[in-house]
Amino acid sequence: MKAKREIGSYYTPPELSNFLVEYLSSKIQSKEISVLEPSAGDGSFIKPLLEHSILSKKLKSVVAVERERREANKIRKLTSKKNLKVINKDFLRFQYKNKATFSLVIGNPPYIKKSLLSDPQIRYCQQIHALYPSLSTNIINNIWTAFLLRSIRFVNKNGIIAFILPAEFLQVKFAAELRMLMLSEFERVEIFTFNQLLFKDCKGQDTLIIIGERKSENKGVYYCTVTNLEDLSSHKFSLTQNVRIRESKWTHHHLSSDEIELLERLRGSTKTINHYCSSKAGIVTAANDYFIVNKATIKEFSLQRFVRPIIQKGSFVNGSVVFTETDFNNLVASLKPTYLLALNKLTKFKSNERITKYIKHGVEAGIDSRYKTMLRDKWFEVPNIGRIPEAFFFKRCNEYPKLIKNNAKVLATDSAYSIEMNLDYDLNSLIFSFYNSLTLAYAELHGRYYGGGVLELTPNEFKNLPISLIRVSQADFKAFTKDFKSKESIKEISLMNDVKILKSMDKNLDYDSIQKIFGIREKLYERRIKTN
Repeated sequence: MKAKREIGSYYTPPELSNFLVEYLSSKIQSKEISVLEPSAGDGSFIKPLLEHSILSKKLKSVVAVERERREANKIRKLTSKKNLKVINKDFLRFQYKNKATFSLVIGNPPYIKKSLLSDPQIRYCQQIHALYPSLSTNIINNIWTAFLLRSIRFVNKNGIIAFILPAEFLQVKFAAELRMLMLSEFERVEIFTFNQLLFKDCKGQDTLIIIGERKSENKGVYYCTVTNLEDLSSHKFSLTQNVRIRESKWTHHHLSSDEIELLERLRGSTKTINHYCSSKAGIVTAANDYFIVNKATIKEFSLQRFVRPIIQKGSFVNGSVVFTETDFNNLVASLKPTYLLALNKLTKFKSNERITKYIKHGVEAGIDSRYKTMLRDKWFEVPNIGRIPEAFFFKRCNEYPKLIKNNAKVLATDSAYSIEMNLDYDLNSLIFSFYNSLTLAYAELHGRYYGGGVLELTPNEFKNLPISLIRVSQADFKAFTKDFKSKESIKEISLMNDVKILKSMDKNLDYDSIQKIFGIREKLYERRIKTN
């Protein structure tokens, strides 16, 4: 059987499929129903449908589409009734020119990145995206978006769609138009998110349930966060309507309407980070383990004349807002990889057998045949090294996002965005002003998160964080740097800065509102960490 990564099959826990079938049974009022499962797997949804005390009697037809023959055969064995039709075919082929509609489309579509799709699959996905003129692009990032879009077309005029989707449906920019499409296609949309990972073998990918009803007496968008599968099964959850859901990202749904209104009011009167500075991705080596070396490797292969100091990742700069020369030297002494192999066209290898040997090691390790290195004129020449940045913003973090001054005068990998201040603005003031609950709350809202509670912000997500610049003196910044190191958590930093910084956004902001913003950041952070 093919690897899960290739076919995107992460089978649904029975507690989840059983709940969903039972939950939907009260929503489906038709005397006869037809069901489509576009990625049936081993029948995790088909089995509870066939066995349900009410729905089983209403089933006019059940179409289970599954491309893996062994799994399709498992589904066929679930019943001898003729109302079950198992189609052993890729859903992308099954859907082509298929004009059928169904009362219920239910399932857990595969999660396969574009790089793992075949050319015919990509073409099918593009054709499906093209069915919706409201979508600005046919670019495919992952197969699940095509499954969702085409499945919407299979839902009849009174029907329901119920899908398990990756949490990026709420988070990433490319899914924003899909979210708006759901609102235009269905009168009622329900979103269930979870405080635990449902698919342990899916590299920590967070998941959600989304249900769309074509017709509903209680229209709108409703959401809830469920602690665990046990609470889901025992119905220990409460759906809440969110009237402010028409945001580009639906991560707002964890907040109340009052909380969202407060955040939006302050954001509306506040500039964004790109007003004060420019930022761009750091250096792409294509193989950090090879191109970034420690002092022992430098000595072994005589690389001294061909390296430049570099910071590889955010974990090397914990607990500070300034990265100093002393900090860098400590990393060097601990044998951390801290130097970039910066070879160029003028490098003469014949006179240095050790460098030639190091390059040979790269060939033996297959570094020269990687996609990004193959695009280079010479695979071992790292391009676009550029100049030393004034500061770094590390795009991934755990407890809090890191904006750090580069006093060590080192380069940075693409784990960070290189910061250069715009004219008339001061770096110390930007760093000081960054660490407040509103900016950090929007980092949680704008970013996406992965296994282990890791938060990531894309370049545009970082640039659009709201920030009110408070000008500070050298002495004030030095005191802030000292205070930052002495604090045990970002909560203490926020408590220290919030009144001054948030008041600069709105002079009439009262203490209760400042505390509410502090609590919002805490709530979003706790949810991100606890979910993973």
